[in-house]
Amino acid sequence: MHYRACLSLVSVLIAFPPGLSIAVTPGPARAALSVSFRDHAFVDGETIRFGDVARIIAGDEKAVSMLENLEIAKSAGFGLTRMLDTEDLYRRFLKRHESRYAIEYERKTLRVTTRAGRLSRDSLASLIDAFIASRSSAEGEIRRWEITRMPSEIMIPLGPHRLELEYSGARRKGKVDLNLAVRDENRTLRNIPININLRVEEPVLVAKKQIGRDTPLGADNVSVEMRETTQLNDAAVMEPEKMLGLLARTTIAPGRIITPRMVAMAPTVKRGQEAKIIYRTAGVSVTADAVCRQDGMPGQIITAKSLVSHRLVRVRVLEDGLLEPVPGG
Repeated sequence: MHYRACLSLVSVLIAFPPGLSIAVTPGPARAALSVSFRDHAFVDGETIRFGDVARIIAGDEKAVSMLENLEIAKSAGFGLTRMLDTEDLYRRFLKRHESRYAIEYERKTLRVTTRAGRLSRDSLASLIDAFIASRSSAEGEIRRWEITRMPSEIMIPLGPHRLELEYSGARRKGKVDLNLAVRDENRTLRNIPININLRVEEPVLVAKKQIGRDTPLGADNVSVEMRETTQLNDAAVMEPEKMLGLLARTTIAPGRIITPRMVAMAPTVKRGQEAKIIYRTAGVSVTADAVCRQDGMPGQIITAKSLVSHRLVRVRVLEDGLLEPVPGG
């Protein structure tokens, strides 16, 4: 081992005689590149660029421009903040430039917030007004509403978007649940719950005095008045004119709103009433007198006693009050 080392040294001395100096030229120095990250940055669009979160200082303007416009992450939704780690950014986007630049940066965590607008309470009220007005309503109906619950502030995108209200629950008056959808051209960006109290007044039929059972409704015992119907569901309210002439199912107290469940149509035929049974055979119609044993509405099947055969017959009540025998009856 020592012998070979000596031979190598002798060879070097022979190749480079005394008095000859050797200069080693170093490689080109790396340019300085300083990256000063902001603690909290704000962006407008859907992407985050290096220039949004840091100030880049270097002698090479092209390098600065390239880095500033480099997309480094997707931004959070409008009005929201995402966190970025500078060491992760260095590994992903700066480390590849180490051979050319001496890079200085601070190790920390950044906050990047996407800017947003705010929907004013007046603008929200206009949206609700338009939504309520677009719903179908009874003639003469008056609606009044007030917001009972909403976020302290409603953020909206700064870019193109649209706002759409829709029902999110089953109720259409009283405590009504709404959903405010924030949408762009392709998708729903955010759903915001809104709660309102919707009070409804409309023309209803009201008893002017006590109405006994089976008493027809008419001008002498009912009147049309504007009353609040917020606590009544839609099935409990009917156009007042359509209930005139119907019979009270039960005794109705004075001042009470009359609903469809409290009335019934007058029967087409009544118990004990004489009517005609119509028999149809081969294009020939024959009628026979009978006495109804029950009240009956059109389409109902009742029992009647034929005054010809004196037998009980099952018959169907027709619209005009005639009776039609039921097969097998």
